[in-house]
Amino acid sequence: FFGGSLWGGGGAPKPEKKDDATEPDVKEEEDSDLVPMTVIFGSQTGTAEEFSETLAKEAKKNGFKATVKDIEEYDHEEELPNESFVVFLMSTFGEGQPTDSATNFDMWMKEQEDTSLLSNVTFCVFALGNKQYEKFCAMGKRTDKYLGRMGGQRLMKCGIGDDDASIEDDFMEWKEAFFAAAGARFATSKSEGDEKFTAEWTVDILDGKEAETYNSGFKPAPEFKDNIEMAKVITNKERRQKCIDGGSTREVIFDISDLSISYITADNLGIYPMNDPNTVQTILKKLHTDPDTVFRFQNHDKHLGLPAICSAKDVLLWHLDINNPPKKSLLNVLAGFAGDEKEANTLKSWASPAGKEEYKKNIEAPHMTILGILEAFPSLDVSFGNFVELVPKIQPRFYTISSSSNAQPSAISITMSVLKGGVCTNYLKDLKPGSDYAPIFVRPSTFRLPSKISTPIIMVGPGTGLAPFMGFVQEYEHKSKANGGKPAEGERVLFFGCRKRDVDFIYREELTAAKESGVLTGLQLAFSREEEKKVYVQHLISQQAQALWKMLSGGGYVYVCGATAMGRDVKEAFVEIARSEGGKSAEEAKAMLDTLQDSGRYVQELWST
Repeated sequence: FFGGSLWGGGGAPKPEKKDDATEPDVKEEEDSDLVPMTVIFGSQTGTAEEFSETLAKEAKKNGFKATVKDIEEYDHEEELPNESFVVFLMSTFGEGQPTDSATNFDMWMKEQEDTSLLSNVTFCVFALGNKQYEKFCAMGKRTDKYLGRMGGQRLMKCGIGDDDASIEDDFMEWKEAFFAAAGARFATSKSEGDEKFTAEWTVDILDGKEAETYNSGFKPAPEFKDNIEMAKVITNKERRQKCIDGGSTREVIFDISDLSISYITADNLGIYPMNDPNTVQTILKKLHTDPDTVFRFQNHDKHLGLPAICSAKDVLLWHLDINNPPKKSLLNVLAGFAGDEKEANTLKSWASPAGKEEYKKNIEAPHMTILGILEAFPSLDVSFGNFVELVPKIQPRFYTISSSSNAQPSAISITMSVLKGGVCTNYLKDLKPGSDYAPIFVRPSTFRLPSKISTPIIMVGPGTGLAPFMGFVQEYEHKSKANGGKPAEGERVLFFGCRKRDVDFIYREELTAAKESGVLTGLQLAFSREEEKKVYVQHLISQQAQALWKMLSGGGYVYVCGATAMGRDVKEAFVEIARSEGGKSAEEAKAMLDTLQDSGRYVQELWST
């Protein structure tokens, strides 16, 4: 689809040799009067990184010279004790876990016993999370706690950003308070007036041999550390019995037999989605940029979030988040590119604290994307280079692997619900087995089977939360075959739920066979729309209280996968079991579940809805 009418014919003219609008001012300014400030981010989806860059860009007018660093690339042992002023923007992953990039830093903080290590360091923390999770903003709160315990001088209380509401509003409110407190602490003065956008990237157009030898397609950003490869799709099929009201659950299997990628059962599969080619074509026309023009991007040793050399078409197809509503900070910057004063004022108004309701009405509610902005505000004159620098970079999507690495070592399966407007799920559902490829990589998950095969396990996975447990089922089937068809000792109980058994009971045949063969010793099914009173997995768990308490008391493990609300209800059901069957008080029962969770015997992988 990269050739032919989609990209040919009436395409926009090629731009000039150099995208001059994006060439930074080479004149160095004296920063000797500015107070040094290090901004460190731990980000899983890119939000903390975006906020860090915003903070750094506004630092100068507030009297500070900011340096932004990824926590993964920050030598905290050597550098942190020597900082004078440091700001952490820390995201929480899952139930209180650090982001992948912050794992080592989190372990280091917990090990420190020197209460004067950071006595000369002033610090501040902004925590990012989602209140749907039980351990909301735990990583940021933990960072704030440990930095203080190491003797750091806290500038102000830990800021909290809630992605379940409006995390950008939370950040903007905190940012104002932060600069006020920092200015008072370090006696800096604030310069007034709007600060115009200054490009930091250098963007050149390539021609000749460099352009001629460019190979179109996905290429990861150079800072991307995972082993990412293009994997062929070998299966892509519907798993529901009936697709009602547009609902769809698909199993997609990737061939990894010729790749260096490997996995462990229930690992997570990362996938970089491709944006809609028609949307990409329309945006490029709006930006007057030929899709086949090859650019070189430079950002003075900072992360680009995309390859240093890339065509305009590939940049938008693979690397820019053009599908989500633009943040207020982006609208505010775009206002400076509007040739029409009325349009500029409208954008500024929507981006302002006073324009919160207008932003919701005009941007969030209709889910207006960056293309919608370009169409609604025709006076916007943004160069391609500036556009690429300003628009957030697309993030990979993660799916729990639904196959066993022992039973199926040369292929990886995932199970996904196709979401309305979902970029990755709609990209994946259209991939053709045998001919299409997708960029994939593997990351570890918290789901690991007990080392002893006879250890009891309780699995709770309604809907696509079933995915890791299909991998578990395959794993035990594989071990059973190796044992002459005799199932392993121990109990293995699965709780699965869906709406109706003849509509969305995914993997019905496989689960039924697993129960009949003894691979599953128990299969509890909740069909929420078949009875007058809705029945969910937590209700079935309560009904099996005595048997489940026996499994827990015998060293059993609990695995829960699905939506956060379900996860809360399931945990409450187990707390009640510990109280009713174990004779514990409410506090003791909750403490017991927390202990199981901390020791890795109660494991959750949940997602917000």
